[in-house]
Amino acid sequence: MTILIFTLGASLGSFLGLVLDRFPQYSIISPGSHCQTCQTPLAIWDLIPIVSQIASKSRCRYCQVKLPLTYLLMEIFCGGLALLVYSGLLSYRHGILLAVSLVLSLYDLREHSYPLTIWLLVFIPYFLMTPWSWTCLTLLLLGLLAEWKDINMGSGDFFYLSLLSLNLSFEKLLWLIQIASLLGMLAFAIKKGKELPFVPYLSFAYFIVLFIP
Repeated sequence: MTILIFTLGASLGSFLGLVLDRFPQYSIISPGSHCQTCQTPLAIWDLIPIVSQIASKSRCRYCQVKLPLTYLLMEIFCGGLALLVYSGLLSYRHGILLAVSLVLSLYDLREHSYPLTIWLLVFIPYFLMTPWSWTCLTLLLLGLLAEWKDINMGSGDFFYLSLLSLNLSFEKLLWLIQIASLLGMLAFAIKKGKELPFVPYLSFAYFIVLFIP
């Protein structure tokens, strides 16, 4: 059963990798999975999570182009999340949010932007299922303000925090912001002042605070 749960989670990670590759420029439904370089459609045995990429040594079987390790890491991460949820160490709500956090973080790292459509698809059902709070509404307003005015923090950071506020206590949210800020400052010092996407640090801090008693 453990292998089945891990495989299902890894399959979700594979799908999220497809979303990351195609959205919003291309359809996530059509065409089917194919090599982005040579455009060759992938066979079933090319699509087995983790196994296919290890067997092919992270290269396309047809044109031998090097495949990003991002896909493999996403599959392993989501497989691990599925096991944590199955074992009861994480709730379904937190497990889904961590998977979404991974996608948002990779978007932020690659594009330095925030896919609001993906955020809305998750935020709306969570907002409808959770009693609203002033914290969530305040963060939403700050996100809207950041859209119109430079306040030294991206709107996506506030929108992401508003989503997390639906699933964390105010105390844990403060811990999350402090941990993410510390990680961000360390990275900023190492990179010597280069602009840094902040969602990845918020996501990593979110994972940490989930296991703080």
